[in-house]
Amino acid sequence: MTADAPTFLVLYTYVPDMEQRRAPHREAHLAWLRELAGAGTLLVAGAAREPVDTGVLVVRAADVHEVRRLLLDDPYAAANLISGVVVRPFGLVVGG
Repeated sequence: MTADAPTFLVLYTYVPDMEQRRAPHREAHLAWLRELAGAGTLLVAGAAREPVDTGVLVVRAADVHEVRRLLLDDPYAAANLISGVVVRPFGLVVGG
């Protein structure tokens, strides 16, 4: 993805007890994130702590539809660990 592609903020809402429930899927999820970062698509990824109830991604993509399609490949999504997703255009000012 090129540096001039639009940037999007992705907010995940996780299922209850995410910190425990993610364990069998965490390595695959992290590998997926690393692959996106290596391709220049993912700029930032992380999760809120205490409790682990929200994930945050900042991605570059052509449009919101591409972002949503990309998120389908997340191992956490395949494991039904994400209860909600918000995707919004993001005005990146510093970083990335």
